[in-house]
Amino acid sequence: MSMTAVVSPYRMFPVRLSRRERRSPSLVRLTFADPSLAHFADRGYDQRIKLVIPKPGGLPLSDFPTDDNWWEVWRDQPLEERAFIRTYTVVEVRAAEGELDVDFVDHGVTGPGSRFAVEAQPDDEAIIFGPNAAFDGEPGGLEFRRDLAASSMQLVVGDLSALPAINGIASRLPTGARGLICVEVPHDEDARGITAPADVDIVWCVTDRGDDQVSAVRDWLASIGPLAADGASTTVVDDGAVDAYWEVSDPESAPRDTPALSAWIAGESSRVRALRRLLVNDFEVPKGAVCFMGYWRIGVAGS
Repeated sequence: MSMTAVVSPYRMFPVRLSRRERRSPSLVRLTFADPSLAHFADRGYDQRIKLVIPKPGGLPLSDFPTDDNWWEVWRDQPLEERAFIRTYTVVEVRAAEGELDVDFVDHGVTGPGSRFAVEAQPDDEAIIFGPNAAFDGEPGGLEFRRDLAASSMQLVVGDLSALPAINGIASRLPTGARGLICVEVPHDEDARGITAPADVDIVWCVTDRGDDQVSAVRDWLASIGPLAADGASTTVVDDGAVDAYWEVSDPESAPRDTPALSAWIAGESSRVRALRRLLVNDFEVPKGAVCFMGYWRIGVAGS
């Protein structure tokens, strides 16, 4: 009797740094290369990946576990020796060339990811844990409700850490999409690069965690009129990790009727919570199509 091999939705891609490009005062783009990336599933939108980078003086990446239970094995390794794992968004995949781009926020050397972005040298090793092109199914790692991109108004809000995902979402919106994209960045020179359909407004808030972004979202919500409530529930993750707050629609409870608004909110955790209060409490935004994602927290070296 023949046995059918099980294809995992995600796989490890051993890569090397190919090149670095300064995109703006706050963003650095790293290009990773390896022939195995020919098998990386390019799903676009806000596709998340895990990036594994060695800890200085710690275990080499050759000791990083790659079996199905890799996460448990990694957690059991000594904290002072085990590799760093951080979550990023894919910017672009060029499978035929075996290349993949990731944008990093430049915080200097305050976090392992930022340090790697500014200090890593060509041919330095890393591992990308990402979607497997051989998997015939839904691997997860996308939160944006692409099924509602053409039918519901879109509210996409984030800060610099969310900009790669926002770019991925905006570039794939259908021509007839309507809505608002609002991004907070620290410098005027960071406010560029988003391409969206004509009926999607793009608002840049150049500030450092001020109230401009919340005000812009409030004004836009007030302009579109009342939204019908629904009985949907959400799934909340709040476990004290770097991704401190994560609330997304529960597909099992989502109503069949198309919601008037689909909201995707990501960035610093306290700002995400403030926007969540604005949407759900003040404007009674239906829960059937909301994503609130804390990518990082003030005072935590997450990137």
